Amino acid sequence: MSYFFPEYKRKNINRYCEIKASASYTPEKSINNDDIISKYKLPFKASIIAKSIGVESRHVAEENESDSDILMVAADKCLKSYGLKVDNLSRLIVNKFYGDNILPMTASILQRKLGSNTAVHAFDIDGGVSSFLHAFDAASRFISTGDNNILIASGGVCNKLISKTDPRVAFLFGDAAASILLGYSDEQHILASYFYSNYEYYELATAITPLTLIDMRETLDIKGQIDLIHDTYRMENWKEAEAFYREAIITVSKNLFLESGLGIGDIDLVLITENNRKIWELTLEVLGIGEEKSLTLLNDHGNTMSAMLPLLLDHGFSTGKIQKGMNIMLISHGEGLSGGGLIYKV
Repeated sequence: MSYFFPEYKRKNINRYCEIKASASYTPEKSINNDDIISKYKLPFKASIIAKSIGVESRHVAEENESDSDILMVAADKCLKSYGLKVDNLSRLIVNKFYGDNILPMTASILQRKLGSNTAVHAFDIDGGVSSFLHAFDAASRFISTGDNNILIASGGVCNKLISKTDPRVAFLFGDAAASILLGYSDEQHILASYFYSNYEYYELATAITPLTLIDMRETLDIKGQIDLIHDTYRMENWKEAEAFYREAIITVSKNLFLESGLGIGDIDLVLITENNRKIWELTLEVLGIGEEKSLTLLNDHGNTMSAMLPLLLDHGFSTGKIQKGMNIMLISHGEGLSGGGLIYKV
């Protein structure tokens, strides 16, 4: 099968942005694979699960915590670390799974919890795993046209709406949030960006809506409807799209290098959305680099959806593994399939 990707087009951005601050938050409570197996009486071995998807444990929010609660901790920490008040933001962008409500947008309630007294433009950019990079790219364009400081708040609560019996998802996801503050810079930091969507694999990973419950109300009893509410994320075998993943990685990296003028030897660190261990390894293999040129949090965080890349960035900054002058490649493999990448010079 042949895949057709959009043609690369050079961007006309003359007002640049940079990462001013980062912060993250993971709930205190952590559960391992044995905990899930024991609680739900599942016929699996923890070691086999860990080997299969690369996750041994994950952090989970308390029952009374919402997306905005988790997002608020990381966002507030990020703003305070830079000494910026929420009222001084140009925009507040949120990436989440389901959110506190379908409407209003979760960014509105996060704005309230951060204590904003100004009607700063606050909105959501959804898209699952890839939404952080979509927000990063959009924020850079807002700053190019005059904005000063934009906060991206990503992540939240995933586990409440995930099946605890389907092994493809029951052990995969964790709850977390991370924030990145972008601001004006007189130097170029985003050296390249490239994105795509391919609907051929639309059904590979999907999240149902309340409309699905309405459509099935006559075929499900009350228990079945309740079970469906807690089984919203459906995932098929990712290997069905392995050939596409390989070609997408090649195409994204080729276009990033074309725009930036760099090669893989110029990249100091590659950060990848860790959908699972195998996809992370596949990406490194196709790029022709070793694990030492990447970072991973999958083992004890799980797949945190939109929080994955900002978590890795914050981890890199806070541990000193990301240093001034480094070229960082960020790559996302998201639902849709929708993905892409970005090269950021620290």
